[in-house]
Amino acid sequence: MVSDQPTGVVESIEDLDPDHVFSAHRDQVILAVRITPVFNTLDLGLVTAVIDAANHAGFALVREQTFRDEWLLCVFDAYEEQD
Repeated sequence: MVSDQPTGVVESIEDLDPDHVFSAHRDQVILAVRITPVFNTLDLGLVTAVIDAANHAGFALVREQTFRDEWLLCVFDAYEEQD
């Protein structure tokens, strides 16, 4: 269960500032990604763009869960540094 507050909310890809959200000082990022309320569907293009931005910034999707039928909470952890 995700109990922390989301780091950010993404209703469209324009809402995502990857440099700010996935900054190097964070170990974990929780994003709430909008689920289309009319059909209760997930915009896979939006989710893919968010995951790609996270991967590019050094974060991996570790878990997700729906929240109030309107949001998909995505938890990203920073990659561990290799020595």
